[in-house]
Amino acid sequence: MDSELSVVLVIRLLFFNFLLLWQLGNGAKVNNGTTNIKANGDNTTIGALTDAEARTLRLLFKSLQSRNTTQFPLSYPICSTNMDAEIRCSCDNTKNRSACWVTAINLASKMLDGLIHSSISLFKNLRVLDLSSNFLTGSIPPSLTTLQSLRILNLADNNLDGTIPLNLSGLQSLRYLDLSRNKLTGPIPDSISDCQYLNIIILRLNFLNGTIPEALGTLSSLNILDLYSNSLSGHIPVELGELTVLQFLNLDDNNLDGELPEELGNLVDLQHLYLTANKFTGRIPETFDKLIHLETFAVGGNYLSGQMPSYIGNWVNLTKLILIGNNFEGNLPAETFSLPKLQRLLVSDVSNPGISFPKREVIPESLIYFDLSFNNLSGGVPESFQKLNKLFLTSNELTKLPSWITKKPKPSSYPKADLSYNNFNVKCTNEKCSGLAAVNILPTRSFIDNMKTEKCYRKHNSLFINCGGEELNVGKDHYHNDTSTSSFNLSPSDDWAYSFSGDYLWATVNASTLVRNSTCKDCTPETKIDNDFRLAPVSLMYYGLCLHKGKYIVTLHFSETLYSKGEDHSITGKRVFDVYIQGRLVKKDLNIKEIPELQNEVRKLKFPAKINEGSLEIKLFWAGKGSLYNPPGINGPLIEAISVTRVSRKLHRWEIALITIGCLLFLMLLLAFSLRMGWIGGRKLRSGH
Repeated sequence: MDSELSVVLVIRLLFFNFLLLWQLGNGAKVNNGTTNIKANGDNTTIGALTDAEARTLRLLFKSLQSRNTTQFPLSYPICSTNMDAEIRCSCDNTKNRSACWVTAINLASKMLDGLIHSSISLFKNLRVLDLSSNFLTGSIPPSLTTLQSLRILNLADNNLDGTIPLNLSGLQSLRYLDLSRNKLTGPIPDSISDCQYLNIIILRLNFLNGTIPEALGTLSSLNILDLYSNSLSGHIPVELGELTVLQFLNLDDNNLDGELPEELGNLVDLQHLYLTANKFTGRIPETFDKLIHLETFAVGGNYLSGQMPSYIGNWVNLTKLILIGNNFEGNLPAETFSLPKLQRLLVSDVSNPGISFPKREVIPESLIYFDLSFNNLSGGVPESFQKLNKLFLTSNELTKLPSWITKKPKPSSYPKADLSYNNFNVKCTNEKCSGLAAVNILPTRSFIDNMKTEKCYRKHNSLFINCGGEELNVGKDHYHNDTSTSSFNLSPSDDWAYSFSGDYLWATVNASTLVRNSTCKDCTPETKIDNDFRLAPVSLMYYGLCLHKGKYIVTLHFSETLYSKGEDHSITGKRVFDVYIQGRLVKKDLNIKEIPELQNEVRKLKFPAKINEGSLEIKLFWAGKGSLYNPPGINGPLIEAISVTRVSRKLHRWEIALITIGCLLFLMLLLAFSLRMGWIGGRKLRSGH
């Protein structure tokens, strides 16, 4: 089960506890003139809405839909005591035909595209307001915060903008707050601490900034705090360590920094801890050894260092361990392989020169996903790894393949594996090795070295690649076809190649997650390039071969095509990766959306490169940063096109002087020869005789 789905299920499980008390459902059609209230289970009229609430209800219906939409369906009668009514009411039964009032409004998934009217504050007895999964625009009216009886507020998955109302102190009874998947900006108000009964706070996938309020630490009943994918900065407040009943904490994909507070070790009930894609430094605190109920520990894409703690072996409920892209030292603790429920283990790219396989090769039966790529592992691949579903050991120093590969059993008997960029002694072409099916061995390091040094029949001064697209011409520049979906491909002309490695954390690798190309009939070549692109889960390498020795300008074309849609809220996503040219890091933590965009041009970055041996290497590498499971869940590098052009060499002064002297000598010799032949002045000389 992927992480996004796990998050949703955990949240819904707790939310349904509330809905057992205020269950609300779907119905048929609105009748704005009906204010009589029907009893639960029959058609007996037991009361009527007050005139004020009836008028407010009609006004609410009108504001929630724009003029371009038809009347949305609602149950009949408009307000009912039924538990599954969309508009639920309660009545004072002490009198005949008593007065009634609205206690719950559940209009989720009704295609509403209007506004939330400020008059909603007139429903003084409202306990549940669920307008989620619509297309509502505008801001959250400040008057909404005066609903003192409100217990559930769900405005998730809309197009609301503006800030969260600063004064939330009026929501004294609030238990559940979900404002996720909107376009909210500004800070999280400190006044949220006045909502002392809050159990769940979900603010994920917005544009919130500022720091995490220290006052959150006073919410002693808080079970879930989800701030994933915003722009929050600063340190994690130590006060969060006072949330002793917290079970779920997600701070992924923000701009948080500093060290991890030791106080988080006090969260002894914590089950899921997500801290990836931030800027945290220092060591994992020793106090975390008390987090024995952890099921998810995700700290990838930071700058954490030190030893990976051995107490991880005490987290017996752990199913996901994500340490990718840090600066840890030493070996992965052997105790990790004793965890009985571990399913996903990602320790790739930890910048660790000493990491190696644990001596204990037996792996948990539950382990299905193992990634130790981009480290310095040596020796052989353990035989026990055959039990895995997915195995990623790319870019290490491994030399020996396991018998379950070399004996070539049925493909179904070994995992999908990426073992490329190692030192295996494999003598085969990419086509010949394709018999290994799910196991990717090529390219090996020696294969790449041989490819780079292969004798060229013809050398070039430029190279143009339409990444993910068909062959085409843009002016005088000829862009090569790049639509292959294999993990390694050498062009038919043998003058360039690409390879990719890794796997998406929460998406499936297939053709649509590797290349996208447009099919428009009237596209210009420039537009076609802008709409084509190649993706890679972790590492994407391009090799320019058979280029003349000299200095070049490498231009990389980018466009964030996937994390750009408002309807699925992927617009809040961040794609972050590193760029290497000739093995040198030239751009750290590149965020495509932050590249300046010139008028009528895609985003471009230019880098100088020097070629001595005829080959150019371009590497785009995802180090665990950015949005890991933001819709559509396709993290990793993305590129539209590559253009490589040679720089005209400037002449040295002595070269200019030598050329000048050579030209003068040539002119003098030419003049002397012309005089000798009588081509110059000959007529006058002959007439003088």
